Amino acid sequence: MKRVLFFLLSFIALNSQAQYSEHSVSLKLGAGYAQDFPGLGGYGILGELFIPMTDRLEAAIGAKRMNMKGYPRSKDVQEYTLATTIDFNIFYLPVNTESHIVRLGGGYAFSFYNIRRSYPVITTTGTEKQTDWPVRDNKGRSSGISVIGEYEYLLENSNISLGLRAAWYKAYDRVSYIGPFVGIRF
Repeated sequence: MKRVLFFLLSFIALNSQAQYSEHSVSLKLGAGYAQDFPGLGGYGILGELFIPMTDRLEAAIGAKRMNMKGYPRSKDVQEYTLATTIDFNIFYLPVNTESHIVRLGGGYAFSFYNIRRSYPVITTTGTEKQTDWPVRDNKGRSSGISVIGEYEYLLENSNISLGLRAAWYKAYDRVSYIGPFVGIRF
């Protein structure tokens, strides 16, 4: 199913680009705040190539790097999530003027992650209870959906744009992201 979705989105984007060549391809680079769950926050860096399909639809392929750390459960163990994802997204543009674009979209992400978690283990000796926090490291690959909203302001007489992205990703864990980006139109 993953391969079918990948090839379908690629084919639609390339075929539509040839039909609507008056629109321009854009590259966006951004960084922002990412949160895995309460107590585990950090940053995310993303790069994405947007390919217009019609006046109201765009396809995008991108990559993200998420780095989140914290002490959510115990002050003894620093937990973390380090993940790199490859994203395939499609966006609907309800507002698309010469200076403002609003995008609402969703997609599918393939993630390569490395996480550290610590869960309590309670042992009872007689009447005493002792809580230990053993470390569990895990790495692997996963995939999941994403829901994204963006606002982009196109600078006058320039190929550069500025914007803000808010997103919810479910590839290795439920991650919220918000941050600015800079776009370049080719």
